[in-house]
Amino acid sequence: MKLRADQLKQHLSKGGFQPLYIVSGDEPLLLQETCDTLRHAIRTAGFTERECLNVETGFNWNQLLESSQNMSLFGDRKLIELRLPKAKVDEAGKKALAAYIETPSPDNILMLILPKLERKTLSTKWFQNLEQQGALIQIWPITDQQLPKWIQQRMNQIGLQPNADAVELLCERVEGNLLAAAQEIEKLALLIKPGPVNGPTIQAAVADHAQYTQFELVDEAIRGNHSQALKILNFIKASGTEPAAILWSFAKDLRALEGISAQHEKGMNMSRAFRDFGVWDNRKPIFQKALQKHRSALFKTALQEAVNIDHAIKGLAQGDPWIGFSNIILMLSGALKPGTLSI
Repeated sequence: MKLRADQLKQHLSKGGFQPLYIVSGDEPLLLQETCDTLRHAIRTAGFTERECLNVETGFNWNQLLESSQNMSLFGDRKLIELRLPKAKVDEAGKKALAAYIETPSPDNILMLILPKLERKTLSTKWFQNLEQQGALIQIWPITDQQLPKWIQQRMNQIGLQPNADAVELLCERVEGNLLAAAQEIEKLALLIKPGPVNGPTIQAAVADHAQYTQFELVDEAIRGNHSQALKILNFIKASGTEPAAILWSFAKDLRALEGISAQHEKGMNMSRAFRDFGVWDNRKPIFQKALQKHRSALFKTALQEAVNIDHAIKGLAQGDPWIGFSNIILMLSGALKPGTLSI
């Protein structure tokens, strides 16, 4: 059976537990809170023992069957939590889960916790068999459009009544980070009395969780997201970060981009060029997007702008390094064409 997260409490209130609960999703806060709700209800119902199994490399799936068969010394009923770091189960795991659900013990409840499941997995016969014998709870992320309502409801639950300005400001501050939002709402509950909450109250009490680093700045610039990159640049500038630290991050990646692009234009295989310039696998998609969009000449011009920034920082030339960074960001997005630039 399928259960929405908002149906879980009603399901649990009826008292008829499933032998298996599959909780799947990529939003850490919502996943954790859903599991906590299950744990509390199951413990209240008398399943006072809890055993956690983490499926890591080399995990022996026989542990699951052994755990389900081992009786507690005190005769306690048990919740078995099986945590998977990836939303994939090998053949041994499929067989063990199928064997478990075929003859589940009334003294055990299994909670399978894993990341978001792909449609391909959901449609397989072995998984559908699990779902039919238990309950699947898929945790969906909160979209930007849903976030204001989520924050409003969460604040209402603790007696706070925010107006539209307060909700909007909190949404802006936490940048879609639900954990940060939850923490700030908890902080508000400690700082102010229940009742109406307005924008100035949020302004005074809420820390700005839109924390960025120069690495995020460079990644957004390389992606061509100039509006986000400029926003991060302004934040970093206001936080007092030294321009030299930012320049190091920009220059390192610009040199790699210029070199890879130049070599590729000469006929070198892209994979070899990435290897020669030491680009990590997790950053290759970002680089590939930029390399498809621009030729080596643009990266060379951006590097020259980095040299101008370096001279300005060292006092060897006049100019504002922050304007120079903005120029590089706009060049990488295509919003600024290479030409005569001034910092």
